[in-house]
Amino acid sequence: MLLQAAAPVEAGVADELIFRPITASDGIADNSAQTIKCTFTGRMTITTIGSINFYDGANFSHINNEKEVKYRLDDYDGNYHLYYDNSHHLWLKNTHTVSCVNLTTETYFQNIDSIFALYGATGRVADMYVDSNGDVWLCQDGFVFSDKHAYKVPQQRGKHMQDLEVYDGRLLMLFYDDGSMVTYDVNTGKRLYMSQAYGAADVADFSESCVLLVHDGTLYLLRNGRQKSILTGYCFATRKWSEILRLDYHMNNLVFHEEMLYISSAYGYFTYTPATGELSHHEELTLSDGQRLLTDINVIEFDKQGGMWIGTERRGLLYSSPKNAPFTVLPWSDGQAQRYEQLMTDLHGISDFRGRRANVMLIDSRHWTWVGTPNGLYLYKEAQDEPVVYSRRNGLMNSVIHAIIEDVEGNIWVSTSYGISCLSIQDGNVKQVFSFTENDNVPNETFLNAKAIKLSDDRIVMKSIDHFVVFQPRDFNHLFHQPPTQMDIKLTKLYVNGIDVRVGDKVNGNVVLEKAITRTKEINLNYDQNTVSLTFSALNFSRPLQTYYRVRIKEISELWTEYSYFSGGGLVDSKGLLHLPLIGLKPGTYHVEVMASVVPGKFVGEPYVWVVYVNQPWWRTTGPLVAFALLVIVAGILNFVLYSRNMRMKMKRNNEEGDVIRRIKAFVDRCDNFNVERLSPTQEEIYGQDKDFQGELNGEFQEVMQKIIAYVHERQGRSFTMHMLSQAVNMDVHDLYGLLLDNIHKSPRTLVLSLRLAQVAEQLRLTDTSVNNLAMEQGFVSPNYMIAKFYHKYRVTPGVYRETSRL
Repeated sequence: MLLQAAAPVEAGVADELIFRPITASDGIADNSAQTIKCTFTGRMTITTIGSINFYDGANFSHINNEKEVKYRLDDYDGNYHLYYDNSHHLWLKNTHTVSCVNLTTETYFQNIDSIFALYGATGRVADMYVDSNGDVWLCQDGFVFSDKHAYKVPQQRGKHMQDLEVYDGRLLMLFYDDGSMVTYDVNTGKRLYMSQAYGAADVADFSESCVLLVHDGTLYLLRNGRQKSILTGYCFATRKWSEILRLDYHMNNLVFHEEMLYISSAYGYFTYTPATGELSHHEELTLSDGQRLLTDINVIEFDKQGGMWIGTERRGLLYSSPKNAPFTVLPWSDGQAQRYEQLMTDLHGISDFRGRRANVMLIDSRHWTWVGTPNGLYLYKEAQDEPVVYSRRNGLMNSVIHAIIEDVEGNIWVSTSYGISCLSIQDGNVKQVFSFTENDNVPNETFLNAKAIKLSDDRIVMKSIDHFVVFQPRDFNHLFHQPPTQMDIKLTKLYVNGIDVRVGDKVNGNVVLEKAITRTKEINLNYDQNTVSLTFSALNFSRPLQTYYRVRIKEISELWTEYSYFSGGGLVDSKGLLHLPLIGLKPGTYHVEVMASVVPGKFVGEPYVWVVYVNQPWWRTTGPLVAFALLVIVAGILNFVLYSRNMRMKMKRNNEEGDVIRRIKAFVDRCDNFNVERLSPTQEEIYGQDKDFQGELNGEFQEVMQKIIAYVHERQGRSFTMHMLSQAVNMDVHDLYGLLLDNIHKSPRTLVLSLRLAQVAEQLRLTDTSVNNLAMEQGFVSPNYMIAKFYHKYRVTPGVYRETSRL
């Protein structure tokens, strides 16, 4: 799109957003927030000095670089820069260094050299970048290259390269310290053209660092010098640059949200609307306690709900909901508050209703009678009816009701001893209860009996101990009529037999989690690890109290159960986390299905599923049978003794056979699940510890298991015995038992790797598909990784194998 010329900056614009501080006292590792990223699944990633913080809406978890595992980048002299690549890596660059996190386990890689080698590096890497497609680019010996492409692009001599981007799958752009952009054909590496963001007179002022962002056909380039900064825009359609903003202090970062560009700076932030050219400066921020804050801003990010996150240098995080609840709070000393006081002079509560202690009563426009009591809100639709009671159990923030009032649309608003609630009424019924607390700018104090009025403009005023709260009910329609949307859900914590389990931890000798908890979909437990607590977050940052969960475990019940903070029996906390206990699980497989919504009773999309395996014990309790045998022996009935012994052995054999068959099916399921993942190097491979290609799995086991997998798929869920299985694989049943028990508890990775390499070999023999395409089709993270593993197995490269196999 064509950029509109930037209008003059409007300074000191009043900001409608209200920000809540989140600091080290709330769990973040440090109050210096350098970068913020919202992940694809909605979790927030915040880097602070020395730590990477993940926020799930309630709690922070941290990855600390305790061993200072960093790789020196001689050519990178910028500040913190966070990347996610396509191989489940998180890269964090800071002045002349880079660290890399394995997101599968949420741990730092100890040997970054080996990772760079997988991307084609053969020596020291001078700098690295990740483009917006997630592809890694390396700078080495004056060239820029990626393992996705066969060419190397030379860097400009006498200039310092500072950034890189790929646009529209067509253009590779390199950015230099003199403000120049050199563009290449991303598929061939051919140089296309060079352009300059500004004139030669400005080069010295803006040569220190750059930040860039591509949006809607425009490249936005932010450049800083020692004191000054400049923001320019490049239109790809016209190949022209335009200046947007120039300052005598630093601009720090860029982000787009709802067709508006947000620019963080040393003094607040700017917003720029490309369609109109409107440019505004938000120098001061309004905090939830009413204070105005002038602060430096390192970075701005928006979560999936539209909430705004600000990272500051010394004040931690600042968070603003996407739609701040429109409450205005006035102290009693305010002149307008005193006028409201006069309007409420004649309002008084009641002491009882029909023999029940009460605080206030209202008869609404429908002639319904509402009675506020210390135990809840009582609704009488008809005088003779039994009341419907609303309390904390079904949505109110507090059961002590102080004032009741009806708005112009017929909804009922109540003030309580903690917060304000609204009962949304449609078609003669209460549709939903919404509650508001200090997170919504409602004072955290008790309200007064009967002190609520409706003004001539339909606004409502409620009086609390020290304040008046004023609001326009129709401003809440975005909440009352919001459609249900699918919410992302993360597993954030796991307790097994009361033990907080982390990745790699052993419980009774069993490693429960092989991946980070947020990336775990399967949990393997021993038979005696059958008391489990799962904690889930729906990542509802804006209104955690309005988080509703729907849970089903079909192996226990086909029915769905709904939980919330108000009606979840304590399983959903005030931060919107679901704590789901599974107690006394019997051996078997359990599919835990979870959905979340901000609207009760309305859930959309498919449920998220976690699988819990509780393995059968290797032995069975034979006490009753032994006791019975002893009684028979005492009775002297020898034949019955022999019969019972035979029966006992048969039962044990059948139970053990059933256990092995269940484990075979579980292993096949794990192989099927593994088949959809991209194969990337394990830590053992990266550290050079994979001496034997076969890894842990016995070679004979792999051959037999390939036949078993085909047999199980062919059966399509029908039962089978070990005898049937031994016939299918042409192997003695006792030998098959031994082979399976020695290997089936191990990871299926090497088997899946072997199968994929066999497919590669077949395609090399039968087709002309390129090695790069074969790597992509067979699920390898990169061609280099596939070539390395192919060579380990076949002792020749794919190219040589193709040539020799066709002779």
